[in-house]
Amino acid sequence: MTTSTSEHSDPGNPAGGPQGPVFFAMTDVLRYSATAKDARFPVTEIFFDPEKGLLRFVALDVGGWFDRREVIVSARLMGDPDEGTREWPVEISPDAVKDAPEWSDPKILDQIAYAAVQPSILVGPLGGHFAGLPAIDRNAAQDVPERPGNLKVDGLERLNDWVGLPVFGQGGEVGTLIDFLFEPETRHLSHLVIDTGGFFSARQMVVPYDLLRHLAQGGTHVVVNVTQKQLEDAPPLEKFDMLNRSWVDTLRAYYQLTPRL
Repeated sequence: MTTSTSEHSDPGNPAGGPQGPVFFAMTDVLRYSATAKDARFPVTEIFFDPEKGLLRFVALDVGGWFDRREVIVSARLMGDPDEGTREWPVEISPDAVKDAPEWSDPKILDQIAYAAVQPSILVGPLGGHFAGLPAIDRNAAQDVPERPGNLKVDGLERLNDWVGLPVFGQGGEVGTLIDFLFEPETRHLSHLVIDTGGFFSARQMVVPYDLLRHLAQGGTHVVVNVTQKQLEDAPPLEKFDMLNRSWVDTLRAYYQLTPRL
């Protein structure tokens, strides 16, 4: 999914004044590079507070090609993502980024430890050799006890744990959660993006974040306060780059929510 912005003219704002917030897709910026002066760091995870709908921390890999080392940086220190350069600026020095608190994905660490005790080379049935290290799967080993990566992110949710989960509404399953939209200026999560393929006419529906209820116990699915009928009849949005203030207010009115401030 690509970045969503409100850069285009807003038909609800003919005077040419402020066009409202700029929205970005969280899964898209997860593939950006965080930049501090001339240094670049891959973005590896995004942590958020689901109750308040706020981005809290961003995990960055500062270890280089052969030495993965992740640190967490407060979302308050992240600037506005740049869709053109696919960069997400960090408002501190490269040395300060590298000195930030470390964090490592416990699931990845557990699988690396498991792989380390396996034979590095195996002989196949026809005499051929192949590597014996299993591929690291971020979604595997759900029953493996997790060690806390860092107390600063303890209790927060991780983007990669939510994307791809089934979404249940008032009458049952309505689709799959494929993304969140957020506003860099306020760090607020503004919308959920739900793929309705397989349930009714396949579309990517944008739903106000206010309608999120909770993540089910065990992290099996996401619950939202909508019905399948509401999603079917919701205002269409064919191009995410046309998501502007007028459309946002129209969508909120459709779901009987108060206008955004």
